[in-house]
Amino acid sequence: AFFDLDRTLLRGASGPVFSEALRAAGLVSRSMPGERLLYELFNRYGELLPSMALARQAARLAAGHSRAALCAAAESVAEQLVGQVQPFAESVFEQHRDQGRPLVLATTTPYDLVKPFADLLGLDDVIATRYAVGDDGDTYTGGLDGPFTWSTGKLAAVKTWAAGHDVDLAESYAYSDSVYDAPLLNAVGHPFAVNPDPRLRVLAVAARWPV
Repeated sequence: AFFDLDRTLLRGASGPVFSEALRAAGLVSRSMPGERLLYELFNRYGELLPSMALARQAARLAAGHSRAALCAAAESVAEQLVGQVQPFAESVFEQHRDQGRPLVLATTTPYDLVKPFADLLGLDDVIATRYAVGDDGDTYTGGLDGPFTWSTGKLAAVKTWAAGHDVDLAESYAYSDSVYDAPLLNAVGHPFAVNPDPRLRVLAVAARWPV
C-alpha cells in the first residue's frame, strides 16, 4: 500500500514544518520568496506546478550543506508531523497490516526529511526524492541521486521498488490527493483519491475510484 504525504497522510503541507526546522538548524537563512503563499494555495487547492518548481530547486539550494545536519533537523520535527496525520490513517494501516501488505510512503519530499517521520509512524519503507552527496558521504552536491519522484517520476520509482520487492502493482493500493499522481493511481489495482484536488475529484468520479 503506497501513501502520498501532503494532504493525504497529513492534513496539509509538511513544507512549513520542515522549513521552520531547517531555519532553526541554520540550514536555511530565510524563507524563499512566495513560499508562504504557495503553501496556502497548496493547502487549499492541492499540488501546483509552481510548488513543484520550488521543490526541484531545493536540491540545488542544499548544495554544500551537511546531510547529517538535515537529518537531525528532520528528526526534531518527526513527532510534530505524526501529530498531523489524518485520523483515518491508523485504521487503514491496520487493515493492510492484517493482510500482510507492506506500508510504503511514496512522496516527492526528500528522503532525508521524511525518513524519521516514516520510521516513527511504523511504515515499512520510503520512496522519495534523494539528494546526491559527495565523496565524503555527507555534503550535498546540489544534484539528485535517482529520479525526482513526482508524477511519472514517482510511478517509475514505485515500479522499481515493486520489482525489487516482488510486489504486483495490480494487487496493490495507492492513496493520493493529487491529479499529478494519476499515473501511479492508474497503475495499481486499488486506487484511492484522498482529499482530492478538483481535477483528481473529476477523474476519480469518472474512473469510479473510491474518494
